[in-house]
Amino acid sequence: MKKEYYSTFLQGLEEPVSGILHKTGGISVMRVLKGAVIYRSVHEPHLSCMQRTYQVLCEMRPEKNLNAALRRLSATDSWLDRFDFESVAGMRFRIVTAVDGQPSAGDMRYVAMLEKSICEQTGMLVARERPQVELWVNLRQEALYFLWRMNKKDGQKNEDPLRRDLCETMAALAKPQGGQTVILGLTGPNLPEALRSQGAASVQAVMAGHLKNGAAQARSMVRILSGTPGYIELNTGTMDAVFVALAPKGSFSIQEEALRGTLREAMRIVKRDGRLVVFYPRSLGQPFRRLNEQERLFSYQVTVSGEECRLEGFCIPEEPLS
Repeated sequence: MKKEYYSTFLQGLEEPVSGILHKTGGISVMRVLKGAVIYRSVHEPHLSCMQRTYQVLCEMRPEKNLNAALRRLSATDSWLDRFDFESVAGMRFRIVTAVDGQPSAGDMRYVAMLEKSICEQTGMLVARERPQVELWVNLRQEALYFLWRMNKKDGQKNEDPLRRDLCETMAALAKPQGGQTVILGLTGPNLPEALRSQGAASVQAVMAGHLKNGAAQARSMVRILSGTPGYIELNTGTMDAVFVALAPKGSFSIQEEALRGTLREAMRIVKRDGRLVVFYPRSLGQPFRRLNEQERLFSYQVTVSGEECRLEGFCIPEEPLS
């Protein structure tokens, strides 16, 4: 039986994330919201393109504020049929109140009212420190959602400044299935992992210049090339997909001349029917302005770590850039 889920992702990537879900077996997309999607799935979803995933316990009309939302949930039992009473009895939980997915404090009197109702109805136990389960009261403009957060501890932490959910979307947009891919400026394991999950036949990379010792975790899953992002020993027109990804809030500076060199090298090695995918902070200006509009396949604006960024894709021009 399909259950209903609510997953969040970087706002601005609604189109590509929706496309990924529509191609995922066993999933039926119901609604795409700003930075979130509601869908049904026959299996518990583990989607790398998502930031967080929740099971939907109930969805109601929106309330004017969080306190009104808490009072309403305390007064109804419409969410009870989504609980597996045999498995949840004795589980420790806490309530997280949020507005548009961002934690926001509600009046603790009303939080306690909802906690009491949950305990009486399900046999669960309140544990605001180290809970087993987080139950989210998420108030959005279009609806009030009562959610059970899933896979809270999933995913291995690493020091890659590029988020895995972003990398998964970048990789899907490049359509690397069975192709040869290269990363000009590798920062960590997230993009290589995403490319492998999207079916890339090979992943090669040159390390980002600001990494002193390289990314050991990433080195094990790619072929490391000698050279710099602006010069590598690959034959012209041999790569199906090329990536230039500049993480926001980096502890390094990027010289415009070096960036131009990276662009020239990317356009040299990508195939005529290949794709160049770039991600960069908007504070860098328009580093890819030399590419014509007709060569742009997609362009999305997102905010990462409080910084506005762009994710863009290009096809090879008629003549390589000199």
